[in-house]
Amino acid sequence: MIVSKLKLKNWRNFLSVDVDLGMRCFIVGPNACGKSNLLDVFRFLRDIAKPQGGGLQQAVQSRGGFSKLKCLTARRTPNIDIEVHLANNRGESPVWRYELGIRQEGSWPKRLLVAHERVWCGEKLVLNRPDDKDEKDTDRLTETFLEQTNANFDF
Repeated sequence: MIVSKLKLKNWRNFLSVDVDLGMRCFIVGPNACGKSNLLDVFRFLRDIAKPQGGGLQQAVQSRGGFSKLKCLTARRTPNIDIEVHLANNRGESPVWRYELGIRQEGSWPKRLLVAHERVWCGEKLVLNRPDDKDEKDTDRLTETFLEQTNANFDF
């Protein structure tokens, strides 16, 4: 299984990225054009999924907070959006697709919240957050679904 597509909005110095990936990719460019920022999204997703010492809050804090992650030119859209497609081979339809949107809460203290989180298996949507439980308890939105051990038992 390979990461076949990566879409980013408001991630670090990128206002918008939509790139198809293959088995092997070479990222080249001049200094300070965003090569490391592009690769950091994969480390960020790994850090969210870490069983110990990870999670969304820690992943963001270890990068200097939400304001350091969000693109400075993204004044109209408050969310950082990450979308990853996983396929068996390049050019094939994705087997899995994961979308994560994060935002800061408007009131003080500005908590970091999941704006949306979606998982598709093929064409079937298997996770769509926020859901009714999230609306009743907004503290659940401070964690991704993977972090909520009681919520993701079946998953």
